[in-house]
Amino acid sequence: MTIILDPALRAVLSLCILIVIAKITAEIFTPLKIPVLGELLAGMAFGPYALGTAITIYGVPLVEFNEIVFAFAEIGGIVLLFLAGLETSFAELKEVLPFSILTSSVGVILTFILGYLFSLFLGLSPQSAIILAASISVTGAAITIRILEDLHLTSLKESRIVINATMIDSISGVILLALARSVALNSTFPSIYSIVEMMIKVILLMIVILAIGVYVIPYVVDKSEWKVAGSVESLSIASCFFLAALSQAIGLSSYVGALIAGMAVARAKSIRRVREFILTISLIFSPMFFGVMGAVANFSSFSLSNVGLLIVFMLIAIIGKLLGCSLPILVLSRKDLKAFHVGVSMIPRGEISIIIASIGLSAGVVTPDLYSTIVLMILIIAFITSIFLHKSYSTKSEKL
Repeated sequence: MTIILDPALRAVLSLCILIVIAKITAEIFTPLKIPVLGELLAGMAFGPYALGTAITIYGVPLVEFNEIVFAFAEIGGIVLLFLAGLETSFAELKEVLPFSILTSSVGVILTFILGYLFSLFLGLSPQSAIILAASISVTGAAITIRILEDLHLTSLKESRIVINATMIDSISGVILLALARSVALNSTFPSIYSIVEMMIKVILLMIVILAIGVYVIPYVVDKSEWKVAGSVESLSIASCFFLAALSQAIGLSSYVGALIAGMAVARAKSIRRVREFILTISLIFSPMFFGVMGAVANFSSFSLSNVGLLIVFMLIAIIGKLLGCSLPILVLSRKDLKAFHVGVSMIPRGEISIIIASIGLSAGVVTPDLYSTIVLMILIIAFITSIFLHKSYSTKSEKL
């Protein structure tokens, strides 16, 4: 007997199962202070490409994904970045901005160059090489910030550098996305003029978003007298979703707007109420994001012949960020441990990497097994980074 359920109900049931399993596996990893690994593992094991399909109830797969499931996962990432913004003020942003810009820029450029050259060396076409290099060049903001939060490290100065550097990486990701689309659809490299034009547009739009965050959101949340219970909390999360949507509408990652909204609300007098509220709802939405991210890995399309390619690209992804992001901090601060912390924190990849790879996949530039290789690389690197950070931060921090 097969039961036909409404797509919305299927999405709710799938998310419920993922949340429960993610919390159980996260509990297992909690003694190691890396519960995010449990949530990723839960998605990998019980996603639609693994046990989620193998286990059926009345002919219906245990876990089945649709647009509703992915929408909730996106909300989870937005809430996570909003929470990170609540821990960072604009004054702190100014303090670490030069470090963050340099860290992000060197890390992205070095990783892209290494990825492109090694792809050509391994016999891939120039088009495939560009797509793969672009997909491994951008740090995954949501994964990085979640790991730092799990380890209670977001208040450290080097962590603030990392958080802002991941946002700058997201802006770089916009340019790399445009590059990937041009290569995939037209088999051409965009002109320098078009790249510069795009960068100017992105900067101008970022200024608009920052202005809204600095001058409008704190007034709406805090400086008006709201009588209805929950108004402050509701308006805060509404501002988060508004800036997230605005960011995505202009071509940026929605996470950029969510982080800026959090930084804006952090200036409000009612920040404690808002932070407690967001911490509560993140307990539900955060596992959705990481569970779904783990579940996108389709290991059935992964070829054993790509194991060597997987190892090579993992090494490039790790070395490119570790060196590219550590060296600027080492030169500016001359403190080895802090530089290493920043470098390791910038290693995780995330949603932008998957989007760039999917563009190549849909255009036929990236094969299904190469796409699975990239997704698998992202998941393995998330595991490795969590362990590295836990070990590296076991030493007492010192100021930059």
